Amino acid sequence: MDENKHYCCIKEVGDTVQHLVRMMQLFERDQIKPHGFTTSQAYVLTQLLKTPSLTMNELSEKLNARTSTMTRVVGTLVRDGLIQRNRDETDRRVVVVELTERGIETSKVLEADIRAYYRKIVDHLPEGQAREVLQSAALLVEAFERANPNCC
Repeated sequence: MDENKHYCCIKEVGDTVQHLVRMMQLFERDQIKPHGFTTSQAYVLTQLLKTPSLTMNELSEKLNARTSTMTRVVGTLVRDGLIQRNRDETDRRVVVVELTERGIETSKVLEADIRAYYRKIVDHLPEGQAREVLQSAALLVEAFERANPNCC
């Protein structure tokens, strides 16, 4: 196998990933912060909208975050009346989190705004190439996961 075959694009991949990270930071600033949430809080709210009842461990796994981090994030959202914590009926050591009615409504608005933003992105892709872009992004994500198996 030609060693140079895989190493021809290291700088370009690095530059592209760094640019993408910067774009995601701008997304967070422009799409999430106006709702009054941190990125972590927004991810918790939208995850609980998709999966209405999760243990703290499940939530941590889905968001690839430490349980201690999720405990702090969830604590703020509980304080603000968006999430409620309940003890599992069968195992009182397990904490289950779910959205309150206010949390559901807030999460729906947040999710709608995020989807509208993603729609703009898709609208700016060349006609008929959205699936190709998604496949390429999936390959990149997989490469990140394989390069850092402790990460995700």
